Amino acid sequence: MAGTTERAGNRLLEVLAVALLGVATIGSAWCGYQATRWNGEENDLARRSGALQVEAARQFGLATQVVSYDSNMISQYANAASADDRDLMRFYRETLIRPELLPLVDRWEQQIAAGTTPENLLDDEDYLAEQLGPYRATEAEAQDLSVQAQSAGDEADDYVLTTLILASALFFAGLTTSFRVRLARLLLLGGSVLLIAYAASRLAELNVT
Repeated sequence: MAGTTERAGNRLLEVLAVALLGVATIGSAWCGYQATRWNGEENDLARRSGALQVEAARQFGLATQVVSYDSNMISQYANAASADDRDLMRFYRETLIRPELLPLVDRWEQQIAAGTTPENLLDDEDYLAEQLGPYRATEAEAQDLSVQAQSAGDEADDYVLTTLILASALFFAGLTTSFRVRLARLLLLGGSVLLIAYAASRLAELNVT
């Protein structure tokens, strides 16, 4: 009778070990798959962020060229105005000054006529926002994608760590066949159960892609 009970107990431990091996194997495969997906997401986001960084640099260079050109034209126009050279002023307005800048020039002329000092071009926030707006928007989008890429990388790392935890559970469950002492087998199976439970709690908090 005792022998039958012992065999039944050993059979139950073997069934439990097989069940834990199955759970740990499937869990490890799932975590490995998710880690690969999140790594791919990280690479894709990082690539897009890099492309936007290049575009932002191009837009910044273009904006600085426009600001430099406008500053030079304003300076030349101011010199012509100081010399009261109406023909030269008209030439600048009709030929060299960008049409988008003319409302600003008109406002400055009104301020001078009213006896006030016009605002420096580089201190005009509306003007700078207009010129640097595309660059700032692209740079912000690039930074946002970079943050998302970092987050995706963290998710991948978490899945890799969870895979290692499940691999440890798999090891403990598989090791039970090497021991005949029931206490040792129970301890190994208990450790496997705890590791699987811990891995499950981590998986519950992780995102899926």
